[in-house]
Amino acid sequence: MSVMDILTTVWLLMILAGIAAGRIPGLRMNRASVALVGAAVLVLGGVLSPSRALDAIDFHTIVLLFGMMVLNVNLRLAGFFRLLAARVLYIARTPRQLLLLLVFTSGLLSSLFLNDTIVLMFTPFLLELLDALGRRPVPYLIALMMAANVGSVATVVGNPQNMLIGMASGIPVIDFTAALIIPALVGLILVWLVVILVYHREFHRTPLQTAAALRVRVYRPLLRKCALSVGVLIIALLVGMPVSLAALGAASILLVTRRLRPERVFWEIDWTLLVFFSGLFVVTAALHDGPLGAAWQV
Repeated sequence: MSVMDILTTVWLLMILAGIAAGRIPGLRMNRASVALVGAAVLVLGGVLSPSRALDAIDFHTIVLLFGMMVLNVNLRLAGFFRLLAARVLYIARTPRQLLLLLVFTSGLLSSLFLNDTIVLMFTPFLLELLDALGRRPVPYLIALMMAANVGSVATVVGNPQNMLIGMASGIPVIDFTAALIIPALVGLILVWLVVILVYHREFHRTPLQTAAALRVRVYRPLLRKCALSVGVLIIALLVGMPVSLAALGAASILLVTRRLRPERVFWEIDWTLLVFFSGLFVVTAALHDGPLGAAWQV
């Protein structure tokens, strides 16, 4: 192994350690900046050529993430998530029913609109509801987190990991969901049971206190437009259109607007995640092409 190979291996291991830790001691760097800086050094140092680095970036995955983020931001601005939280969670009559509704609602939505989005959008609404009901928040927040992760495995668009697998494998969307929907449903039931067993004192059978209704402001024109966009997305996926193009088409519908400024949507896009994946693709290519990749292939 040459000196260059040793330096490359050490640098790649440092990048992976920084990504795993989520920070660099003494520096204000997160996973995205670690991946981006690491990728830049790999290209500038001649480990990868610029063309190889660009080829390594899976733009289908980046476009898919971007399209789903645009859809999620518009759904939030339209009041969809708050409306659903108010109408679905409020119908529960016992703590166990409340937990069951929370688990399956967050699981289902995570399979459609990204698990990170559901956790971020539902948490403040859930806390407000639990405060009105006089319930401890910890068991329900744990259930929300677990259900979002479990439910997201059912579809290609449920989480970034599934997106990568779906794009790389070329598995049809319907086949992907058919293979994973049963494990996801079983997983959601297990989440419900485990939380009840661990926090059994919280989930007695006494009725819930009457909760004040959550304040819901719905922007109906945008909500109808979001429904149209989701419908187009589903139809495009069912007819076999590539997932990234279907998401881009759905996002494009929402970006044609007279009232909502595009800057407001773009402001809430998780650009950090897009940068992270772009850098990570380049780092992965260097791992594959470098001495570590050669060792694994042997």
